[in-house]
Amino acid sequence: MGEFYQKLIALDVPLLIPIPRTITSSGFFPSWNASTVHYLCVRFTGGTSPHTEFSFEEKFAIPIKLYDTLPLYRQFNEPLVEQRPTSDNQVLVDLELPISSVGPSDPFHLRVKIGANPLHNKRKRNLRLKSVTMQIKEYMQGFDSGLPVKREIKLRSDTDECDKPITSDGTTHIFEFPFPYDNDFVHHFSLSDAQIINEELSVKFPSATFNKNRNLPKAAEGIPVTHTQGFTTSGRLFSIRYEIIVKVKISHGKDTVVTLPLTVSPFDRDSCEYLLSWIKGECLLARDRFTKETVNRVAATFKDEEVHMLLQRFCPPPVVYRVNKADWEALGYTVDNYGQSIIKCIE
Repeated sequence: MGEFYQKLIALDVPLLIPIPRTITSSGFFPSWNASTVHYLCVRFTGGTSPHTEFSFEEKFAIPIKLYDTLPLYRQFNEPLVEQRPTSDNQVLVDLELPISSVGPSDPFHLRVKIGANPLHNKRKRNLRLKSVTMQIKEYMQGFDSGLPVKREIKLRSDTDECDKPITSDGTTHIFEFPFPYDNDFVHHFSLSDAQIINEELSVKFPSATFNKNRNLPKAAEGIPVTHTQGFTTSGRLFSIRYEIIVKVKISHGKDTVVTLPLTVSPFDRDSCEYLLSWIKGECLLARDRFTKETVNRVAATFKDEEVHMLLQRFCPPPVVYRVNKADWEALGYTVDNYGQSIIKCIE
């Protein structure tokens, strides 16, 4: 204390950094060639006097994954229902989406019912349904001046051509297909891949994992391999969202368009079963380390500064390794090499 500098062999500084609630997942979005990467920046300052003082900064890519859109959550498994009349109020279009969050290759199911409006007093009798088109679109909205304000891309489009009268009973159209995906990296989290080889063997699960992708995209540093295809996200620079669009063409009536929001998760339903059990285990570990009361207080607050103050008392103090034989040996070096270059000791 009171000195400009101290000679040290090493300095171990434990860090406990609470992740802000507003942070987004790291990921790469191939449709827009956009990515989100997070870095931990560390600045070091040294020197024996103000004239010889120097500093340098190093950054490390840190993958961050959020689990707030898993398809197995209860809020995403409640049916999403939307009813919309045409502009002339002659026809009612009902949409029902049983699951509002889907992952790569998850089964997508949409029910569309089209019928005459029974409450209309002057209903036309010659109304005929021509076609029903279902589209899934991905939207990218930029918030930075160098990014486009809004762009869209069509992921899938299905059309049911028909020529039938529209009655009060209505007609139902079902759209079912696997949700579009680019790769199967999320299959690494699937429990179904663990197959029993032989009951007589002591090792019942394969110890090697083989990826089934023929064309493996190389993810940038700091991007998880499970986040290399589009998913719903909202950040400070841009946001990605998805929408279901149903277009109904009517003869002798007004055409109509009905939209539904869709949440796309980086993980499919199979991988969620593994992840949910892992999340429960991590919650138990957090309770044991930080106490149940602290975990409840952290979950109840929305202020990052308050979370930081609550958790700092659980962060251990820095460990200083001074220039002496005891600290030299504590770092794992032999006493015979004391005073030599650390690079030579490592070699």
